[in-house]
Amino acid sequence: MRAVLFGGTVPPLHAKVGEFLETDSYARERLAQAEEVLGDRVLPRFSQATESYSPEARQAYLVTCVALADRARDEDGEAGVCAAASIGHLPALHYSGALSFADMVLLGEAVTACENEWNATDHGLVSHFMYRVGRDRLAQLCAEVEAEGGRAEVAGHFSDTIHLLNVSAGSLPQLERGVRAGGGVPVLTFPQAEHSGVNAPLRDRIGEAVSGFRFRDARVGFVRGADGALVDSAEDLRSLLRDDCVTPVDFPLVVDRLRALGVDRVHVIGPGNLFERLTKEHFDVTVLVPDARARGLEVPDSGPARVGGRVPSNT
Repeated sequence: MRAVLFGGTVPPLHAKVGEFLETDSYARERLAQAEEVLGDRVLPRFSQATESYSPEARQAYLVTCVALADRARDEDGEAGVCAAASIGHLPALHYSGALSFADMVLLGEAVTACENEWNATDHGLVSHFMYRVGRDRLAQLCAEVEAEGGRAEVAGHFSDTIHLLNVSAGSLPQLERGVRAGGGVPVLTFPQAEHSGVNAPLRDRIGEAVSGFRFRDARVGFVRGADGALVDSAEDLRSLLRDDCVTPVDFPLVVDRLRALGVDRVHVIGPGNLFERLTKEHFDVTVLVPDARARGLEVPDSGPARVGGRVPSNT
């Protein structure tokens, strides 16, 4: 069985995917549809954007993901199941059949507005990605921060050694020192808490936004990023989108579920992100890459670059 995975951690800026949106036939078609829905041009605003989480960057991300998924479906057929994490949920909901393209575009605008309004206020927490940190060491790092009066909570396990942690802003230097001291690598900090209970008011705002949209039962089963559960009802999928901001991600559970379902091939959809490396040791993976030139990859005459191959699993 084949699965489609919509990963993504940060929407890319125009320098990375602008050429793809301007030249790929699938992207141009979806871009025109999105602009008709929005009543505004996306590319001119996107080309000037300097913030990855701006509304125009989010819309460019959605168009990119859907266009790549369209190509994968036309070339390889529809996948038996789809999965997503974080910002990948909206294009995955469209792929599953739960949301129309127009509703996905409009809901993307609404969710972005909710998030940007919420994150404009400092809530005292930041989120930090780290590599090469085992789960036992992660628990120690949390305890060390809390012993000094700070707050630390897991926002996501992406593998047994790659994690996202919410931490008090003032405790970030201590956390980074602790990560390095144990042989880990501090990678990236976001200026807000992700997948945290502190975002409960944001969940309520997103809940109000999604209540105005029609969700359908999924045509393609959806593996939930929080716990690997297979969901397909309209209301479960609506709740998934609403609750994502307060629910930690556990991607190893997604991998376990996909393997239990008999998945052996995965198309990773979207701009370059860590999910391609997280899946390659478990599945035969093809990554459809819109930001190929920015990554120094050879771009074919037609369509996006594909990065594929299987890494023998040791699990």
